[in-house]
Amino acid sequence: MIDLTKLPPADAERIAYAEGFTGVGDLFARISDLEFAAECLVAALEGELDADVISAYTKDLRELLP
Repeated sequence: MIDLTKLPPADAERIAYAEGFTGVGDLFARISDLEFAAECLVAALEGELDADVISAYTKDLRELLP
């Protein structure tokens, strides 16, 4: 049995969907999206992104949050 929590979220998502665990796949997809949004915000805080990109990422993050 593979422990999906030990894998990167994107890989765990693909495996979960392939095995028919759609609910688990959805959770790992959300984790993956949140990790990406966090990485983008860190880059923004470090001054690596312009205002338009920051605005787009902020909008995407707001959609991910409940």
